[in-house]
Amino acid sequence: MASPLAFLRSLTPSRLALGAVAGAAALGLTVVASASAFSAPSSPLTVAPSPSSSAAATTLPAAGTTTPAVAKKPKPASRTKKAKNVPERPRDSFHGKRLVYDKALMTVWMMNAQDEVVGRYPVVGRWDRPAKGTYHIYSKSKLAINPNSKVTFHNMMRFTYGPDTKSPIGFHSIPRYYDGTPMHSTRQLGLAIARGGCVRLSEEASKELYKFMKVGDLVVVLPSP
Repeated sequence: MASPLAFLRSLTPSRLALGAVAGAAALGLTVVASASAFSAPSSPLTVAPSPSSSAAATTLPAAGTTTPAVAKKPKPASRTKKAKNVPERPRDSFHGKRLVYDKALMTVWMMNAQDEVVGRYPVVGRWDRPAKGTYHIYSKSKLAINPNSKVTFHNMMRFTYGPDTKSPIGFHSIPRYYDGTPMHSTRQLGLAIARGGCVRLSEEASKELYKFMKVGDLVVVLPSP
């Protein structure tokens, strides 16, 4: 029987490496070693981690980013329904100070010289007049009278004429009969119920337009639906 000293001398590097592999396998570890590990004592043994311990790569959205909302398509007004999805800005291609009247949406926008919206108001008008195109304010009156309809109205801003009667067409407040009764309520603003060609606004909105628009200023009329 070999002595203990002789046994220790018989343990070559390759035998030590094999013993390490066997021990690691008994503990359930995966052992990866190069071929030279069994002949050179300087070659290290590498214990590979279990696949379950690897973290999966996850891509996260950048902080503070949001998905932009898709603007809904505007729906035109009618005699019984108001327009839906009216945009914040008018749908014209002009720039600078102007008043934009969208007959399809029964809405007017006041645009300043910097092309900023300074006012947006629902109106009562009609689809077939005035014709789409560009006009200019040619006269203004704080108080106007229509003897044919027996009504008065405030803040009249004329910019064209009717196709048949050649009567002035402009922006003004809701007309009132001689007894003071309004022709229609402010709740009906936004409907295409006008019989004449003028564009009616609330008393407050007509005051804002009257202060903003000067004689000679541009008026843009957008087409009917």
